[in-house]
Amino acid sequence: MTATVETGPDSLVAVLRLPVWNALADRANSLRRSLPARPDDAAERWAWWQGMNADQQRRAAVLDRLDALCGHIAGRPAPGYAPDSPMPLAALEEADGFTSSYVADTMSRFRAAHAAAATVAASSSAVT
Repeated sequence: MTATVETGPDSLVAVLRLPVWNALADRANSLRRSLPARPDDAAERWAWWQGMNADQQRRAAVLDRLDALCGHIAGRPAPGYAPDSPMPLAALEEADGFTSSYVADTMSRFRAAHAAAATVAASSSAVT
């Protein structure tokens, strides 16, 4: 008897959630350490942003994106990402190159399953 491994998008999300979150969080922490401390107050944050050079501002923007994606994966929907999407493709893009080969292969299978599901959904909506 052979075991069957489900490879639909939902089952792959369960496999990917932690390693993708870890990759994004590790990248975010690395960026956070390379920048001046980010204040919580909006006015202070504006001054913080203005006090940085262009490279630091770019890294701060990536940090904000990574933080938003980590939150989204953890169940706190981020602006700009579908609230019903547990694993935005943007999270996979940001994790590319920062995970093991097993996780990279699983991300490829997720992308293929996601594309197949979108094709089925598009063709079924065209029929109605």
